[in-house]
Amino acid sequence: MKIDISPLIPFFKLLRLGLGTSSDTALPASPEWKEIFDIASQQGLTAVMIDAFERLSKEQRPPRKVLLLWIGTAMVMEQDYANYTSGIASLASFYARHGIKMLLFKGYACSLCWPKAEHRPTGDIDIYLFGKQQEADRLVAEELGIKVDYGYHKHSVFLFQGTEVENHATFVDDVTHKSNIRFEKTLMTVLAEEPCIESPIKNVFFPSATFNALFLLRHTGEHFASNEISLRQIIDVGTFFEHYHPQIDWKRVFDILERERMLDFFNGIATACVDYLGMEASFFGSSDGLYSFQCDSMRANRILSDIFEQKQVLPMSTHGLDTTGKKLKYSIDKSLRWWHNRWKYRLVYNENLFESFWWLARNRIKNIH
Repeated sequence: MKIDISPLIPFFKLLRLGLGTSSDTALPASPEWKEIFDIASQQGLTAVMIDAFERLSKEQRPPRKVLLLWIGTAMVMEQDYANYTSGIASLASFYARHGIKMLLFKGYACSLCWPKAEHRPTGDIDIYLFGKQQEADRLVAEELGIKVDYGYHKHSVFLFQGTEVENHATFVDDVTHKSNIRFEKTLMTVLAEEPCIESPIKNVFFPSATFNALFLLRHTGEHFASNEISLRQIIDVGTFFEHYHPQIDWKRVFDILERERMLDFFNGIATACVDYLGMEASFFGSSDGLYSFQCDSMRANRILSDIFEQKQVLPMSTHGLDTTGKKLKYSIDKSLRWWHNRWKYRLVYNENLFESFWWLARNRIKNIH
């Protein structure tokens, strides 16, 4: 169901102030601060609101009681970020001692594009070890005594200094979508052909700008199609393009997006970043103007409406479901969600809908047993 996002205007005005994309401090006379706080919390953007308040006059800021709640939440996020980056550095150092190069994507890499990195919510540590996944997992288990979980098909999982690490064998999920097999090959080709970017942490590297342009759009699209997207992920995409657009091979990106039928999704996301987040249109195209997004306000509005709509959220897989009945119910719920979200799948996956459904159903039946 499409919702009206006009009541969110005060929230978006504050968000633009926090992101530094607007200087407009005019707000309604009596903003619904509790409602704005709840929205910011749901979208992982509480700390960014603090950055906005710093640009408001004292009279415009929330009441003291509400403001203290906001500040307390932001301080917890900042401490979480410090622990998160410390864990990344320790893990990278462990791998370095064994001659293993660590590629880090999403999370920390995205945070460095935000106005204040520590105000982006932390999550998992997603890594790729250039074909040394199994060797690295063995070292983690044998030398650090950490249990490694192999219950997921595209990555192993273990807990390191309080943060979950996903050690990826692949970047996208080819079990749920057949077209991801081709997209994975594309990403691997780009990874092999373009040099990685050094990060501020020793032995931590980021993929090239071209790789991330493709990966972040696909990853965001996968979350969008499966009801798991948040506004934070849209900001990840927008701030990435803001920082890296001069380094992107735009011809290659547009050729791949066109082949994968993802241009409409890119246009919708870029339009949302420009129209609602206040970002520059020039971030989403080449400097010579040969490649540029096409404004699509209707699709941007629909994407944003979907983000703020209350929806059913399901686990990533049947991992952890201990009975056949639970796994069967999960498969049915996933299939029903797929049907409801088919308009989203058309924006993200270059697949015939019925072929896509069969691929999903077949692999889920395998996981029931």
